[in-house]
Amino acid sequence: MKKIIALFLLLAPLMLFSQQRDVKVYREFIEGKTVVFADNNEFCPVSVLMRAELVNMRSSLKAPYVLVPARTKRFVIAEISVVDLKKEFNFKYQNSFLLGDINLKKYDIDFPYSLPYKQGEEYMIGQGYNGKISHQGEFALDFIMPIGTEITAVRDAIVVDVQDSNTENCMKKDCAEFNNYIVVYHEDGTLAEYTHINTNGSFVKKGDIIKRGDKIALSGNIGWSSGPHLHFFSFVSDIEKGRRSIRTKFRTEGNRLEFLQEKKFYKKDYEF
Repeated sequence: MKKIIALFLLLAPLMLFSQQRDVKVYREFIEGKTVVFADNNEFCPVSVLMRAELVNMRSSLKAPYVLVPARTKRFVIAEISVVDLKKEFNFKYQNSFLLGDINLKKYDIDFPYSLPYKQGEEYMIGQGYNGKISHQGEFALDFIMPIGTEITAVRDAIVVDVQDSNTENCMKKDCAEFNNYIVVYHEDGTLAEYTHINTNGSFVKKGDIIKRGDKIALSGNIGWSSGPHLHFFSFVSDIEKGRRSIRTKFRTEGNRLEFLQEKKFYKKDYEF
């Protein structure tokens, strides 16, 4: 009877959050070993998670994932070799991918985020952290603003994902699949998503470098939304949840640095 060794059993919920990414995992036989490589064509590092089953073989992989740098070819994921050539051997594996480092522990918790709109404008936080409508257990913010409002970048970043072709809208959770959004990667390894942007409302594309205060999109009311607003949250990738949102401090009027509160208005009295 074959003895199958399951090296890494990934948590089932993770598969729900893994999305199609421009990452290729493949293998080659080199000098008596099977070498597993990854080509990461994304504009930020990607956590490549492997679920492997081996029969009479061993792997050099010591953890359930490998962080592959951005825009990298032939990055070695693992080397797999036969234990006993006199016996039957075989292996198979599955992969999933998440943007960023799922093991990120240190990032700038006091970074001064800029408000995501133009100087002189003022908008209310309709729903804040752990909101009762759709933010339970999430550090997300809803800026109530008219459709077509110019959205500006809250900090320097590189654009890693854009979806602005959807047109559907409803108040059911199922409509989240129709969200339009821009996802960006920050220099400290965190990411952020600007959600519900208008149809064809993005001014940026994957790979663009954006600076704090740059105009990046027009706000909308697309996807799972009860009214025109910008849904914003910063996050790190997480092996259990897929994404783990994080609290972010914003520069507000009078150069204060604070966590934004639900039902309060915030005026941007600075340019960037």
